[in-house]
Amino acid sequence: MRQQEVLQAIAKYFSRFKEQVNILNANGEFAINIHAENVLIKILNIVFECNLENVNYVEGKNYDSIDLRDTNKGLSIQVTSTSNIKKIKDTLKGYTENEHYNVYSILKVLVLTGRQERYSQDSLDKIIEGKYSFKGSVDIIDFTTLYVLLNKQNDLSKMLAVKELLEAQFSDILEAGKYNDIQLFKDLCKAIKPYFEENGRIFKKFGPNSGADVKEPLRWNLTLWYKARREKLLPNNKIVSTLINEYVSLIPEEHKELFDEFQSHAYAFEKHCEDAGFDYTMYQFPKRIVDVINQVVGE
Repeated sequence: MRQQEVLQAIAKYFSRFKEQVNILNANGEFAINIHAENVLIKILNIVFECNLENVNYVEGKNYDSIDLRDTNKGLSIQVTSTSNIKKIKDTLKGYTENEHYNVYSILKVLVLTGRQERYSQDSLDKIIEGKYSFKGSVDIIDFTTLYVLLNKQNDLSKMLAVKELLEAQFSDILEAGKYNDIQLFKDLCKAIKPYFEENGRIFKKFGPNSGADVKEPLRWNLTLWYKARREKLLPNNKIVSTLINEYVSLIPEEHKELFDEFQSHAYAFEKHCEDAGFDYTMYQFPKRIVDVINQVVGE
């Protein structure tokens, strides 16, 4: 059954995500937590049918006890990798003291590493003081909670959307970790080159105007193109973006603007794939970056 296969894939990627957070945090690497907020916004928007924004980016500062919010829906979410009750209580204290409940009637705490089996509701109620509702059994959530909610909603379109987001973010992107030996700009270009070459072949073969090579009309059946961009182009772009972010210090000043152009393109193209109405014509792939990489690597 298609739906069961999709759910199994979601479970697999949620497990990978959780384990990745656990491993990196155990090694004192917490950047994944910030990345998780931005990725999870899209997934949470689907599951909870909302329009969340990252408060820290909007406000330009760390916002006490809230990471994500949808003001119109009165929903706020704190994202954390700490599952103990102290972290929950600290969140509730900040939420109460700042009277966020006057704006956001719903507070969820999303634990990336997995929630505890039980939380003392009495200790939580002492902080809440009846000013708003927060049930540890319901409002402290994790990846398992999101999986169960998707299953209960029984909406294949939602499941597919979540699966595609997870695939784009956490399947092939994990391969970027194998490039730990990059020391020079030339090494970075060598790592990036195969992904650009594959994307170029795919675009030429399946892209909307691929028929132009043989002077044929634009192909109207774009099924293969949509599949290719979801399964190959987006993951490849994500790996390249990760490599650029990881080794940005190796990029010569004269080429930094060009690599920034690619980062803008990758983001805009992803948004266009999510929403066909999003116009990314101002952020086309900077073809000159391929020339630079080929010159540095040596064709």
